[in-house]
Amino acid sequence: MRIYENGTTGRPLRPYVLAAGEGEPAAASEDSAMRIKASAESTGGGLGLLEGVDAPGFATPLHRHDVAELWYILDGHYDFYVAGEWLPAGAGAVVFVPGGLVHGLRAGPAGGRKLTAIIPGGPEGFFRDVHRAIEADAVTPERIRALGAEYSIELIGPLPER
Repeated sequence: MRIYENGTTGRPLRPYVLAAGEGEPAAASEDSAMRIKASAESTGGGLGLLEGVDAPGFATPLHRHDVAELWYILDGHYDFYVAGEWLPAGAGAVVFVPGGLVHGLRAGPAGGRKLTAIIPGGPEGFFRDVHRAIEADAVTPERIRALGAEYSIELIGPLPER
């Protein structure tokens, strides 16, 4: 297959297709199974894309990072907490959070499935590394915090109750 050069970064790029169920395994320690569908490496730094399947009640900690995030809700219901405000989102909804804002999310009682775009890419590697830590039975709050720091993700604390 032909290799193309990204005009912005000069990195070599290849067109590719990942079928359903394909992608690099990733996870969140709070009970979310993920697959990396696109990474900074595969998109010339443009974005990271994760598909996540979340257990009922799954919740991220409050966190902040400089990159933007965009979610497309495939199934279920989520409540997003962004800069002190709750934003509900059901199947078919898109949620955008600019970089720098404190945020987190919680899946509804039936769980859910979502796509998460990270713009620009890079921090999707955090979820790959969390998956590896889970496989090695090496998940501790300190390890998760250290991984967050490696990807410039500031973990702030638990998501408040709605």
